[in-house]
Amino acid sequence: MTRLPALDGLRAVAALLVVVTHAAYLTGFTVNGGLPGRLAGRGDFGVAIFFALSGFLLHHRLVSDDQAGRTDLRAYAVRRAARVLPAYWVVLAVVVALTHPPLRTVVAQVLALQIYLPGSDIDEFSQSWSISTEISFYIALPFVVLLLGLARRRHPDLPVAVLIASAVLSMLFVAFMPVGVVGEDVLVERWLPARWPNFAVGMLLAEVLMRPQTRFAAGVARLAHDTSGCLALAGAALVLGTTPIAGPLTLGPVSEVQLAIRLALSSVVAGMLLAPLVLGPGDAYAQALSSGPARAVGTVSYGLFLWHLPVFAAVYAVSGGQVFSGGILALLAIGLPLSLAVAWLSHVAVELPAMRWAARRVPHRRVPLPR
Repeated sequence: MTRLPALDGLRAVAALLVVVTHAAYLTGFTVNGGLPGRLAGRGDFGVAIFFALSGFLLHHRLVSDDQAGRTDLRAYAVRRAARVLPAYWVVLAVVVALTHPPLRTVVAQVLALQIYLPGSDIDEFSQSWSISTEISFYIALPFVVLLLGLARRRHPDLPVAVLIASAVLSMLFVAFMPVGVVGEDVLVERWLPARWPNFAVGMLLAEVLMRPQTRFAAGVARLAHDTSGCLALAGAALVLGTTPIAGPLTLGPVSEVQLAIRLALSSVVAGMLLAPLVLGPGDAYAQALSSGPARAVGTVSYGLFLWHLPVFAAVYAVSGGQVFSGGILALLAIGLPLSLAVAWLSHVAVELPAMRWAARRVPHRRVPLPR
């Protein structure tokens, strides 16, 4: 796909938000740092940004292929597997070698089934749950595109209505589903049906991009061209996410309604950060995320996402520091550069070779995005 450079920068934002939220949690800054601590603690919204990016890019690609009569599910599966699994398995192998989790946990993690089996998390690699959710989206998306294609043939605007309705139903599902205990129960809020609005907001933007002449698309485009307004909405949603209506910032008890509100707010943040980049005027916001440093971090963002928590654990182990005892700046000053360095090695030694291997074995048709 012809690249929108600013999307690399948005990947960097998503990865850094996740890094900061884990640093804030480990050092106790989330509960002791006032408003900055609460904002840092809600950096888990970075996962929603990653999901929205996947929804936008992959939906745009598959719908374009479907409309051109060139859908190749084997090529799609090979490319997705090569992009995600090798780097994930390398980090998992290192974490398993150092932490020695139970065999059941290792098998669940290798197969990316940890969100479906209770007690399958590894503390030093707890962010891996989102890989399982992401893979489930990869599996479901071709079927969703097929169903939306059938809807599109009935009426060109029907896919947008279906996506909006599905996102609303997903949030209602979250509001009434049972809430589990972290580390003990299966957390249904990590499953794709619960996380669907995060992906759907990106898919909606892809639909708008492909069919800009509709009234709905025109309204979204007007909003996207007001970059300041979009960023203000994203900021307001993030701040609301730090209040009790979205539940605790720690692993404490949370209600079903609080989870649904948190999910909705994370989708607003993801959508408002993404919309100006794919539909907006290419202003200072897009230029900032298209800058060299932002794109450099975005290029290694997957490795940064995978490696930062094991690196933080190693920093604590080597230094003898205690978790929840403060020192977020020191942890970031040491852990972030180390994580970036390991992420770069992962990109060069694992991710790029895997993607090149996939490119040699399956055809790849470039799908241009408007600039």
